[in-house]
Amino acid sequence: MRLFEGVQMLKSPTFDAVLSDEQAYFDEVYELRESKRQARLGGFGAAADVKARARLRANAEKDDTLGKPSDAAAFLRIDTGQGDHYYVGNGLVRAEGECYVYSWKAPSISEMRDATFDDPRGVVRLRRFSCVATNTIETIDDTVLEELASRVAALDDPELAVIEADAMLQDVLDSSREPEMRHIVETIQAAQSALIGSDPDRTLVIQGGPGTGKTAVALHRLSVILYRNESIGPEDVMVVGPNMTFARYISRIMPELGDDSVLVTDLVGMLDSSMVPSTKETAEVARLKGDLRMVDVVARALADRVRPPLEDSLFTVAGAPWRLPVSPDIVRQLVGTQKGQPYALGRTGFREALKNFVANRAAQRLRDDGIARRGDVAMRLDGSEIDSVVSKVWPSQSPHAFLRGLFGSVQRLLTAAGGELLADEVTLLQRSTGSRVADQAWSKEDLCLLDEVAAQMGEAPRRYAHIVIDEAQDLSPMQVRAINRRSRGGALTFVGDIAQSTGHWARDGWEDLLDQVKTSLPKQIEQLALGYRVPRSVMDLAACLLPEAAPGLTAPRVVRDVEPGPVFTEVAEEDDLPTRVVEVVSEHSRLGRFVGVICPDSARADMEESFKAHGISWQDADKGGLGAAINLVSPVASKGLEFDAVVVVDPQQIIDAGPEGLRMLYVALTRTTKFLDLVYAAGRLPRQLGGEGGVRSAQSATGTSSEGSPRRSSSGEQETREDGSALTRSGGQSVTSMPRWSSSPEKAHDLTARQRLAVEREAREVLERLEETVAPSLVRAILGRAIEMLDVDAPNRVPS
Repeated sequence: MRLFEGVQMLKSPTFDAVLSDEQAYFDEVYELRESKRQARLGGFGAAADVKARARLRANAEKDDTLGKPSDAAAFLRIDTGQGDHYYVGNGLVRAEGECYVYSWKAPSISEMRDATFDDPRGVVRLRRFSCVATNTIETIDDTVLEELASRVAALDDPELAVIEADAMLQDVLDSSREPEMRHIVETIQAAQSALIGSDPDRTLVIQGGPGTGKTAVALHRLSVILYRNESIGPEDVMVVGPNMTFARYISRIMPELGDDSVLVTDLVGMLDSSMVPSTKETAEVARLKGDLRMVDVVARALADRVRPPLEDSLFTVAGAPWRLPVSPDIVRQLVGTQKGQPYALGRTGFREALKNFVANRAAQRLRDDGIARRGDVAMRLDGSEIDSVVSKVWPSQSPHAFLRGLFGSVQRLLTAAGGELLADEVTLLQRSTGSRVADQAWSKEDLCLLDEVAAQMGEAPRRYAHIVIDEAQDLSPMQVRAINRRSRGGALTFVGDIAQSTGHWARDGWEDLLDQVKTSLPKQIEQLALGYRVPRSVMDLAACLLPEAAPGLTAPRVVRDVEPGPVFTEVAEEDDLPTRVVEVVSEHSRLGRFVGVICPDSARADMEESFKAHGISWQDADKGGLGAAINLVSPVASKGLEFDAVVVVDPQQIIDAGPEGLRMLYVALTRTTKFLDLVYAAGRLPRQLGGEGGVRSAQSATGTSSEGSPRRSSSGEQETREDGSALTRSGGQSVTSMPRWSSSPEKAHDLTARQRLAVEREAREVLERLEETVAPSLVRAILGRAIEMLDVDAPNRVPS
């Protein structure tokens, strides 16, 4: 039987199909899908007129139900215990009532994809396909749930086992990353699927450390919401990031998921302001302008602009020999009738009330004076006189003109401050103003205040059915209020990591943010505890910062590692630091890696000059650029970004740059998916990473060169310490590496600060696990016996 354009009824492969069988099916399905696509594109030719044909063609080009031509036929096959099987792809492929590929967004498919060894949901096997050249199957990875269940039964951490058993996840992770996340559908973790398909009608916080895939979860969740709710279109949802660099970085994820009309923007773009930030506030001013107290300040300032006259207002009545007086008390009463209204609506209401009052009073006096009147007396009034009084009592202002005038007047600020702002806070807000509103410089904090003024004046922004806010841990209360204003009912997904919360509103928990969201919907915090993007050795290093940076928080448990671990490069002279960074960066770039150079602001000018002097081309990520090779980025702008290789310049200066410096360094260290280099001047390795008293000891850090061995000097000489670690010196620079395991016992006073932190962390974890599984009276005995066994086995152990 012919199905479509010569394509015959397709016969799907059996359960025991091999790669060649699957490839034959993929070829047939791909041909069917593309035939259907061409037929849709050609259907517009039958339209009756040119406009109709153009409209139909545009609709056909936007049609994403088949997925994209560059998509493989499928990326997953689900086999059930009933003998059924389902191929899953980015689009739906069906013909003549037969479904050959199901969309991954279909509810029934999502439920089966969530199958695990302990909750199989009728699924026997999940077969994942990795394709190259669009539709050529390169590898097949089978997860047989019954087999996996037996393997996991003896393991301590089943959740980790499931993820590590996913060979495709590891393959994707090991491939080089481009500036934009690609093919994220295939890399999603089974442990995250429940969040993706969860109830959209709630305010959800997804808390996750670096590399846990929290952004991927949130965007998949948004895509599923669009698929399952016909009443919600791409124009009804929005994704908000911390800056445009991040927004561009993730802007291609939604098209990868089949939703290319979703608005992806940053906080400034979300405000839809005609003013672009052109000045930066001090920390004190920025925090004050982000404070919720500014809501009442704006309200009092707007109320203060409404001022009844001190004398009678006179109104001309056509045909009358007199002008009608209206006293200040009457005007004050008319103003009072609009109490509680937004400023602009109240002004309109006051004008109407004033006109009606004058018309009624004029009609009464005309009757009393015996003056004949015909028609509506309001038509005899001079509208310009009404407008003149309204303008004096209730002036019309744009949000920009109002806020400019408020900040330019100490007296107006004092009145607006009420009893909430202190005198020194009023001084912080006061500033000189330009001769014209158009010349006024605005900060990003001002834009939130302009948005608040516009709302209190009665302007309503566009509202969305669902909003995803990434890197939400840094939001100010005024930013949360602006986001909430754009939500139809409170269906929001906040994504972030408290350990990476920095800036003027660094927080230690999510509760205060949720309290600021005004909604009747449920509020919930979900945690992603497993990391798979940041290597384990890098996370172990970054975790050394957490006891001071974010007490009480723990780093994600990481399920993968790469070789080599972090590389520490010490430069003898600080002036040589930029040149050494160029050498490290050039080495990574030569190998085709996507490189991020994370540099503190104080060293940026020197780094840019060094790049230029050495003929290095780079992109400025702080200004929205993000290239496929070398990118220079500040710690703040690096949030949410990922690179194959990260070079952190002068980590101690990142710490010293601000009160949240330790958290900023935590962010910087965890931006890599493979390689991490730390380059610093002698004596400048942070204490938390192994530096002792400001001077880095020879045994203070673990690392190797990018080739997997310590860097050598030009002579190739390499020193070996008593502990077995290697020390290489080249031109006054040193790079150290330490053995991964030593059979000799270590005393606490022989360990570096970093090692002591690691010992403390691991010891606590061991105790917690023992307390969960054995009686308290046995803990000491078990630990003692473990030490005895370690001593017995030590001669036979080798470092691994």
